[in-house]
Amino acid sequence: MVHEDVDVRDVHKLRRLSSITTTAQYSHPQKRRGSCLSAWWHWYLAWAIPGLGMFSEAYIIFSLGLTKPLQTAMFPTCFKTHDDCKETITHVQNYIQIVGIIVGMLLFGALGDIIGRRWGSRIVASIMLSGTILLTFSPLVPNPATFLNLYIFAATWYGFGVGGEYPMASASAAERSQSDEALRHRRGEQVVLTFSGQGMGNFVNGCVILILMAMFGMTGTTLDPIASRNVVMIQFAVAGAVSLFMVLWRWFKLKESEVWKTEKHDFDELTEQEVHKGKTYEALNALAHFWPRLTATSMAWVANDFAFYGNKLFQSTFIALLYPDATAFERMQWTVLNSAVSLTGYFCAAAVVDKRWYGRRRMQNVGFLMMFVLFLICGAAFKTLTASATGLRAFQFLYFFSSFWNQFGPNCTTWLVAAEVFPTDVRSTFQGFSAAMGKVGAIIADVVFGYVNQQTTFFMSAAFGLAGALVTWLFLPDTTGLSLDELDRMAKYMLAGEFEHYHGEGVNPRHLSTYERWVLKWDRHYDPDMDDRHKTVQLAKLQELKEGA
Repeated sequence: MVHEDVDVRDVHKLRRLSSITTTAQYSHPQKRRGSCLSAWWHWYLAWAIPGLGMFSEAYIIFSLGLTKPLQTAMFPTCFKTHDDCKETITHVQNYIQIVGIIVGMLLFGALGDIIGRRWGSRIVASIMLSGTILLTFSPLVPNPATFLNLYIFAATWYGFGVGGEYPMASASAAERSQSDEALRHRRGEQVVLTFSGQGMGNFVNGCVILILMAMFGMTGTTLDPIASRNVVMIQFAVAGAVSLFMVLWRWFKLKESEVWKTEKHDFDELTEQEVHKGKTYEALNALAHFWPRLTATSMAWVANDFAFYGNKLFQSTFIALLYPDATAFERMQWTVLNSAVSLTGYFCAAAVVDKRWYGRRRMQNVGFLMMFVLFLICGAAFKTLTASATGLRAFQFLYFFSSFWNQFGPNCTTWLVAAEVFPTDVRSTFQGFSAAMGKVGAIIADVVFGYVNQQTTFFMSAAFGLAGALVTWLFLPDTTGLSLDELDRMAKYMLAGEFEHYHGEGVNPRHLSTYERWVLKWDRHYDPDMDDRHKTVQLAKLQELKEGA
């Protein structure tokens, strides 16, 4: 029966503007598991194996910086005296791998919405494995200049694969939670825990290097060239073993995202049969409606990566400032400690990100503001904090504490929300673009920090923390408690030119950004009673499909 008070004239179109039928196709009922251990194992595997990509990413990317003292010991004529390598070329490795990451994010982000999550994940994992193999065997090259060229190529190629891993892993984690009724209400937790592989990779890499340096007797002030080569090769080989497992899993066990498969088909069908437009129209329509959200996800990521990666790149110099007489082995211990502090931030974020009293937006805002305050203190009190041993200890606490708030804040949330605030048909594309913008922030930090003094780096990081908080407050909606299928349903109304007739939870004021509420005034469409009437009509389609089957 058609309700006369339904406010869309074309009832046929109204019945098409729904995710009810697609949700029914990909939803898996919650299965009873025999024991608490079985339930825990299902929960653990749901994020641990998908998180191997981010584990490998952090393990390799951060190791490129941690192993620089070992590279200098291996090839002093290249990295110290620069007799065999141009000094400018030795600095290229700081930038070129990030360029590879950016290209991978943009390319595979777009491809992920075309070829699917499974094939995208397979390809990027294979690239990461081949890059890791090249990095592992590059120290065997005897010529310093040839080593440097091969090393730069391998790091860039690996970065290209890592770039694709960002949109693939993030979109897949969000959609995997959506399709499993047991995990649907824990979507934020699952996505953040998948991302926590980054923190674990950073921590494990530092531990592996420490253990290997101890095994090869490299705890003193001098680093043996042969032992340094062995440490570099073995620590890369560990990542190679993880990458090999990841590739085999994705080629033989990974299934396609059912959310992407069903929703993408539904979006394409709606575009062609109801809107009578081409596929390009889908992306342009999404951009027209969601550009404020894209501004939030991309600009907040710029602000975060400027502070996060800038300070990571600066970390070795910072620790040298605190402990000028420390050996490379001792400095590595402090690096591992900082990684451990950061890792706790990932897990704390996962614990509360789905709580409505905290959620995504508040977590990102608080994290940015804490970074602003802590970095501002470091900058303002820089001379006092570095004038005495007691001050340096306080300085170290502030620096490590900022690492915690970065993870228990924007570093986790930027990765999460970019996979949640956009509809399925453009999720990977927009996530990849947002992540690429973040890496632009990292490049800016790497370049700028090389031209300013240490005190200024903290003032600049504080400024970007404040900017991130302002962007978050203005443009970021809060998707805590909002299902992905409801977001897709809202996007279908937009695609069909019927957005003014959408009255569901997607325009509930608590799920909208400040800009969407006060400028675009999307919340004026919110009407739960009218939305229930729409759903009654839309449920009829599902009933017909069941009867036809």
